[in-house]
Amino acid sequence: MKRLLLVGLSVIALVACGDSDGGTATAVSESSAAPGQQNVTQTIAPSVGALPDVSNQIPALPPQVRIPTVPAAEPEALPGPPVVCPGIASPVVTDAVASFSPYFDDVPWVAYEMGDPCASFTWVSATSERATASSPDHHLFFDDGVYLGTATAEPYSFSSVVDQSFDTVTVNYRWLVGDEAFAAPEGGPVAIRYRWNGSQVTMLDALPPEITG
Repeated sequence: MKRLLLVGLSVIALVACGDSDGGTATAVSESSAAPGQQNVTQTIAPSVGALPDVSNQIPALPPQVRIPTVPAAEPEALPGPPVVCPGIASPVVTDAVASFSPYFDDVPWVAYEMGDPCASFTWVSATSERATASSPDHHLFFDDGVYLGTATAEPYSFSSVVDQSFDTVTVNYRWLVGDEAFAAPEGGPVAIRYRWNGSQVTMLDALPPEITG
């Protein structure tokens, strides 16, 4: 009986030594048996499970993500200078007309017609306050509310503005030929163009001698 107990303790000690070697598989044999019994050899090995297959557990990298580009916003245009629209009764017009010497004694000039007041280059026609059909006219030019001068140094009868563009004003001139009535001159008309080049007004066409005398 004591012998069997010693053999069992030896087996337990060997198994413990095998486990303390860091999991190394160690065969432990029991070579002693009771008298009259066949020796049975038992091998004890630590069970090591199979390592899991993790190759399919690694997440696939996402495809390359393209971030759409947003075009830069166009810069807002800065507001331009305010549009100047001097009316026919505005100070810049009345002051210019008042600077003319009276054609008739003590009779002032007055503005009676105006082009587009909001156009950069525009015009005003003026005549004597007591004008008749044959009274002369002055044609004044303005740029952005600034008085530039008159079409001619001297006023002429039977003249009128007939066309206007952004930089050109056209004036028609007529004249008396014979004894026709003053209200119906038969000479002409002759179209004279006046162009603003940004610094001065230029007469593009020459006045005929019938006008200048």
